[in-house]
Amino acid sequence: MSLTFDILDLSEEEVEALTTVQQKLLRTAQKSKNELEHQLELDKQTFFDIVVNDNMLNSSLYDDKCAALDEEYEREVEILREQLIFNLALNEPTTDEELGDDGGDEGAGYIVDYSLSYLERYIIVRDYYLAIEDDDERMALYSADTVAMAYLGSYYNTLYNILATYSG
Repeated sequence: MSLTFDILDLSEEEVEALTTVQQKLLRTAQKSKNELEHQLELDKQTFFDIVVNDNMLNSSLYDDKCAALDEEYEREVEILREQLIFNLALNEPTTDEELGDDGGDEGAGYIVDYSLSYLERYIIVRDYYLAIEDDDERMALYSADTVAMAYLGSYYNTLYNILATYSG
């Protein structure tokens, strides 16, 4: 089942042009939006059942509750949308002029930004490698990743131990 992206108005070409990290951010935000939408429908159905069971279908209670639920849903989706736009902008690929000595490595597959804390770097690299389903491939790639070794510092061995025990 392919995921339809409607949290942002992006064409297929624009989605394909996103970096791997940006696509992951988009997928995560879209899944959260879909979950909110599903919960909205469940809440409306639950309230409808209550109204019907209490013989109050002719009152405006159901319509008022649905309007309030819709308003809350839109508010939460807008928060997701704003966070996604912000995170996509933070994770825009850098140009060669912007790289300098402290940023970016095109071969890494994840964001290399030395202005991030070690914990933030660790999370980015961890999430990147945990997305690789094949355990042997994950460990082979991580073991050969000299960028991660320099980028993570003392966190490199910690992540190595976690990845070695993780089975996807």
